Amino acid sequence: MKGTLGTAAAVLAATLAVAAPAHGEEQTRETYKAQVEPLCQANRVANKRIMAGANDRVKAGKLGVAGKQFMRVSRSFGGFVTRIATVPPPPADSHRVERWIELMRLLQARLNTVGKYFKAGERIKATRTESTIDDAIVIENCR
Repeated sequence: MKGTLGTAAAVLAATLAVAAPAHGEEQTRETYKAQVEPLCQANRVANKRIMAGANDRVKAGKLGVAGKQFMRVSRSFGGFVTRIATVPPPPADSHRVERWIELMRLLQARLNTVGKYFKAGERIKATRTESTIDDAIVIENCR
């Protein structure tokens, strides 16, 4: 319970730290990064906690439990993507940020699919899908 409460407090603090630029100011890369980085850090911490031991559970054949972990991290990551999408991007980088958010939504869907496959006991399908997201550094690094 203590870990969940701490994570919730960190996410709330990071959400409150995100504020739109003052009236008349244009969003820059630096201000955007300053607004997004606390959200990324809170997400990184939460996802590490959620996924702790998932690899060991898959190796031990506890696919249902690992599947629930993947589905839970998918929900957590989806909330993160929603919070990131509310931060206005710099005008010069709006297309890049929109594409980044689109890729994060795709990653969220794939995490959920992996979870469903593991939960159903379909290890081969899950690991094939999982290998496509292994290179997705989005969860670990918010760049």
